[in-house]
Amino acid sequence: MELRDFEIKQRNERAMKAVEKYGNELWHYTDFNALNGILNEKKIWFGSTASMNDKDELSGFIKDLKSAVLLEIDKENVSKAERIFEKIQKRLLVEYPYIFCVSRAYNDAAQWDRYAYGGTGVAIVFDTELLYKLIFYNRFIMNEEYYGYNAKQHKMKTLLVDYIQDNKMEEFSDIDGLIDNLLLCAMIHKHESFSAEQEVRLSPYFIKNDDSHLEYRVTETIRRIYVVDLNELCQKENMVLDDLIKAIVIGPKSKQNIEDLKWYLNKINLPGLAGKVRKSDCPLR
Repeated sequence: MELRDFEIKQRNERAMKAVEKYGNELWHYTDFNALNGILNEKKIWFGSTASMNDKDELSGFIKDLKSAVLLEIDKENVSKAERIFEKIQKRLLVEYPYIFCVSRAYNDAAQWDRYAYGGTGVAIVFDTELLYKLIFYNRFIMNEEYYGYNAKQHKMKTLLVDYIQDNKMEEFSDIDGLIDNLLLCAMIHKHESFSAEQEVRLSPYFIKNDDSHLEYRVTETIRRIYVVDLNELCQKENMVLDDLIKAIVIGPKSKQNIEDLKWYLNKINLPGLAGKVRKSDCPLR
């Protein structure tokens, strides 16, 4: 993709801000099947937020926000507020966020235990700057996760109250635009008990049920996933996986042989990554 000078400058500036905010590395804790999917099949799976480990994903923020809004509006506007929140719920039935999770927590015992199958899996360590540049002009967003809802203090509460009470829209052209913003806010808020995850989320814009990138994955259940062709994306942005990935870290309880993993990386034509393999020194029991 040929970018104009000002586009390159903008992307570079934003990428450096991402590095300042998140650090030089972002870790994706996973299993070896997913590792093979990313490195060999060149695919990244984005999971639906409906199947995340926080059972109140999205809904917790929305419920908290609704309660805060209802406390501040006149009684005659309650039905209007109810209609808006009903519209929000209907949107979520046909247009749901999909995310790929990385973490600022480096070589973290809790992350190994929860997301890398008790430490028997693997972590892919991404270069933050390059990861941000990869997605910047391709309709993906990167956001830090916030823990705790605090809807009473959130700007969305004020925006909704102003619209419900006085039909004020501020920077939004219509109610759908306001709801878009609300759902994006809900997507980056989780219950405070998950704060140790230090999660950063990559997400395509809202995906409809008939999107061609949607596929199914069969594990213990059948789940929808949004699949991105990583090879295509890298070629478009003139990047290679050897640069995008800073390290491959074998889990502290994994039985994976380092030399076999290096052989595998050479076998799938990623020799540059073979020299980036290491074993975690996390003393997870």
